[in-house]
Amino acid sequence: MSRFFAHNGFKYKLILGFISFLPSVVCMASEHHQLTLDQVLQSVSHYYPKIKIARLEITKAQGAHLSALGKFDPSLDATTRSQPAGGYINNYGDTQISVPTFYNGVKLFAGYRNGNGNWPIYYQNYLTNSGGEYRAGLSLPLLRDRLIDKERTNLLTTAESIELKKHDSEAIKIKIYQETIKAYWQWVEAGLQLKTFRQLLKLARKRQVAIEQQANQGDLAQLAITENMQQIVQREQLLNQGMMILEQAAINLSLYYRDERGNPKIPLEKSLPTHVLMQSRQLAQGVPQLARHPALKKLQNYSKIIRLKRDLAKNELLPNLDATASTFKQYGSGGYPALIPEAAFIGVTFKFPVLQREAKGKLIRTQSELEQIRAEKKFMYEQLRNELTNLYIGIRRIHQQVAFLKKEYHLALKVQQGETKKFHEGDSTLFLVNQREQLTTQVQLNWINAQVQQEELKHLVRFFSSTNLEK
Repeated sequence: MSRFFAHNGFKYKLILGFISFLPSVVCMASEHHQLTLDQVLQSVSHYYPKIKIARLEITKAQGAHLSALGKFDPSLDATTRSQPAGGYINNYGDTQISVPTFYNGVKLFAGYRNGNGNWPIYYQNYLTNSGGEYRAGLSLPLLRDRLIDKERTNLLTTAESIELKKHDSEAIKIKIYQETIKAYWQWVEAGLQLKTFRQLLKLARKRQVAIEQQANQGDLAQLAITENMQQIVQREQLLNQGMMILEQAAINLSLYYRDERGNPKIPLEKSLPTHVLMQSRQLAQGVPQLARHPALKKLQNYSKIIRLKRDLAKNELLPNLDATASTFKQYGSGGYPALIPEAAFIGVTFKFPVLQREAKGKLIRTQSELEQIRAEKKFMYEQLRNELTNLYIGIRRIHQQVAFLKKEYHLALKVQQGETKKFHEGDSTLFLVNQREQLTTQVQLNWINAQVQQEELKHLVRFFSSTNLEK
């Protein structure tokens, strides 16, 4: 018999353990279905149209850079001519490959030509030995276009434009993240307000049953039934308004929360978080946040582009002084007898624009643009610093406000419970009970609002200058 009770006692403990484990499983399952801010931000990062457009701008800039790089592609030129009939029968072919380089404007070239047959005296330069003529050489700018030229300026500008578009995309993403954060926490606050209104309505409905029983027994006036029914209707109106606010907040959030096809997805009420305060995170320091803000980096990129244009304007003030060196050698026999079969050439060309007004105008314009960028960068830094400072002030003050409201809520709840107890004992009125419940509810709503503001400000600081979801 004792063995039977021992065995059944073990089964009883096992069943109790399983039952106690069920709430935690249900809680874990419900938390799994909660929609978090990071999930919404991931959706924004992948599917939000404006972010897609910003990424395409980067691709366009990469295409422009590739086009600029194409100016340095080697080029192959070939020409042929033939005179099969007439007084002079001849054939001629010429091929040359030219290779622009990035170094000091140097251009390399090499070629081969072959001319045979009968040529008039004034076309003897087309005639070569039977093996043809090989040539190679280079051209080098000595003043203008040596350190920089239009092609290299365009290449460096398009490379800098890629970085500019990346920072512009990040700045757009931060702005959209800020909009998402506000929309998400408005939705959460609307859900918690609705939950509070339901609790308030539940109190009145629960009290209605007790009031009807006491009125039927003669302990309360029949008017108390009507008075409490009026409170129920008023609270049903509050609940209806709360549902409207939640539905509208969900619609607003669906602009950022999207499905895998990129279509807006309306979050369900059951996916609302059960509480406001999320996992605490270490807030980043203010000065490093400002230094790496993409809006400031974007201005730095733009400043580099203007400096490149300024350097190009300075380059255009210089005279053209270009040197060319080449050599050639012919193989075989039968060529023009007066032509040396192997030789080298060196040449210099000089050109100097007299007034240079176009270059001077460009230089004045670029220097003015650089001054504008410096002023704009300084002002933007001050704006961002003030904005970030206000966020930190808000977090500190709201944190204190949350503590005050929490204390006030528990005191109001204690007063409400005491007033309700007095009412059931016949020492209070329904009007006072209603006033206490409404006051407690208002304090609770204020507490929820403060908690939501606190989390919103924390996330605004978190994504002030970065959109990294892993930090």
